Amino acid sequence: MKRMNIPPYRDLPDDVIADLTAGMYESRSGVRWMVLIAIAPTIAAIHNSPPLGIWLSAIIVWLACLIRIVVAEAYARFADRSQLRRIQICWQIAYGVGGIGLSLAFAAFTSFIVLGGDSSMLNWALATAVGMAYGPIPYVALQPKIGYLQTAIPLAVPAIFLTSLVDTTSTYVAISMLVGIVSVVGHCRLQYKRAVEALLDHRSVERLATTDPLTGLWNRRQLEAVMRQALEERLDGLHWLGVDLDRFKSVNDTLGHDAGDLVLCAAAKRIQLIVGEESFVARVGGDEFVVLLIGDRNRARIVADRICEALGQPVIVPQGTAHIGASVGVTAICSHDTIDGIARRADERMYSSKARMQSAA
Repeated sequence: MKRMNIPPYRDLPDDVIADLTAGMYESRSGVRWMVLIAIAPTIAAIHNSPPLGIWLSAIIVWLACLIRIVVAEAYARFADRSQLRRIQICWQIAYGVGGIGLSLAFAAFTSFIVLGGDSSMLNWALATAVGMAYGPIPYVALQPKIGYLQTAIPLAVPAIFLTSLVDTTSTYVAISMLVGIVSVVGHCRLQYKRAVEALLDHRSVERLATTDPLTGLWNRRQLEAVMRQALEERLDGLHWLGVDLDRFKSVNDTLGHDAGDLVLCAAAKRIQLIVGEESFVARVGGDEFVVLLIGDRNRARIVADRICEALGQPVIVPQGTAHIGASVGVTAICSHDTIDGIARRADERMYSSKARMQSAA
């Protein structure tokens, strides 16, 4: 199976960033176990009446564990998957502060254990450090900058202090832990690549199922999904603009269907340019479009007039010049409406507008 090229993190779509952030915080239950794993050796070390350095480092570990839990619980209670990209990045930074802080705190504790010379505690602390490096990989790998640091620190810092000891065993253990850094970073890269590929694949498949392949606009299926959600949430100030192209059949008849496809694409771009990215635009039929617009009735009417004006301009295609127009039916959406009822009401107003234009001509 051919692997896709993963874009830089900064170029990932906002919804993918949100999914990666949510994936990081799925470690919420695992955080509690990690906290227990980190606290256990610190309590045992304190029980043995160690030097002041171990006392202080143990206390720092406990504070880091508390921060780790608070950050995870805060996300569970206050995070919103629909928030802006910068908010998602802030949650990622908070996750990194909690995780990297705990890694640093425990690395300091392990270093004091190394210098203290208690072999039984040293084995316990080093085993815990390895667990703290490998355990969170599926979660921290979803943000590489966080993942590489959080997984490398528990191995790197104790390894440095182990190299200061003169015995051969400590040197070999230090080398093993430094090699482990290469392993955890490699696992982070692989996990990140797989996660992003899966999200982009899902996004691509979902996009294909919900968009019109010719114009790139949303399709009828997505329109119905958005409308169902809007009606459930009882959104205020939402208007349905039904757009029907005039004289489009003559374009196909005189210039050909290829020219007709180009005209449809040009019409779609003109509509999108007018309504902006905040509005929803769908192609629901051969030459029929729907715009969902938030605003008052006056704004909806102004936008409808601008659409008619824009689509009334000639469209230049390789086969010649296409002259089309548009009729727009505007209707406000109420909470008690149905999708069929809204569409029928908009069509009635659109046909009334078309009839008035023909009478005036």
